[in-house]
Amino acid sequence: KQCGYLGDNEKKLSSLAPNLPAVLQKKCWRFLMNGMWFVRHGALPPNPDRRIVGNRDIPLSPAGREQIRILARDFMPILAGRLAAVVSSDLGRCRETASILLTGNEWAASPPPVHFEPGLRELDMGQWQGLTKAEIDARFPGQYDVRGRDFAHFQPEGGESFAQLQSRALEALRRWRRHYPTGILLVVAHAGVIRSLLAHYMALPLDDALRIPQEYACPAFVPEW
Repeated sequence: KQCGYLGDNEKKLSSLAPNLPAVLQKKCWRFLMNGMWFVRHGALPPNPDRRIVGNRDIPLSPAGREQIRILARDFMPILAGRLAAVVSSDLGRCRETASILLTGNEWAASPPPVHFEPGLRELDMGQWQGLTKAEIDARFPGQYDVRGRDFAHFQPEGGESFAQLQSRALEALRRWRRHYPTGILLVVAHAGVIRSLLAHYMALPLDDALRIPQEYACPAFVPEW
């Protein structure tokens, strides 16, 4: 329910919009086949201390791999024959997610090209990465609260701001869309990256980006911007 992707093609669309005339449902479906699907990678290993992940190269957990296998089974067949390319963050958890998504039989004859894009890496939290909130407060007094007051532009020492993340992610997608001007792009990335892109698409302030739900293995569709 939080993802809301179309799992059974026109049948699924019909169930989502039962009052639409059939001709409009078909038009809506064609519309959904020209744009970008964002997919967040699967779950990571447990992090009970809530240490900052950032762009550390942490692999998928077994549960995360199973999440992506289910997504590959239920979601990916609707993109067969319509997918221009896969563009993925070059971090390992996204590389593996992209690989699992393309293991179905529908891709055996003609798999789409896959590109690994550094511009889609998760937010670089610099010297905060790997630390707990308590450790951040001890080493960088007051800075956590400063970030809370200016989420979009605060830049931790050695890291980047959320605005900088959004800028590089948008540039990466624009570059790949120029390379593949038609068809669907499947973008495999991280919560921060996808939230920043969806905020741009929905014209939301970046300070509100964390309000956008982003579950593991969650697909989200956008037409062009």
